[in-house]
Amino acid sequence: MTGEPAIRKNPHVVFRKLAGENGGVLLNVESGQYHGVNAVGSLIWDLIDGERGLERLLAELRDQLDDPPANLREEAERFLADLRERDLIAS
Repeated sequence: MTGEPAIRKNPHVVFRKLAGENGGVLLNVESGQYHGVNAVGSLIWDLIDGERGLERLLAELRDQLDDPPANLREEAERFLADLRERDLIAS
């Protein structure tokens, strides 16, 4: 355990995958706002389990991607910050 805060999904958010590998859609049922995510965003969403912090999430993400980009950490941090700003996750 690294002592880092776990990332948790807002319980008022519903996720649906799109056909194929096209990502998905998040719906905050409280605000009624939809948020589209690409395939990597969809994978990150699936990895958010209320137990993993950023480091564990990144390690798992690297393991699941065939060719993770060099800037994976920065992209994931930016994506998670956007999810927080939209009240889709908390940590």
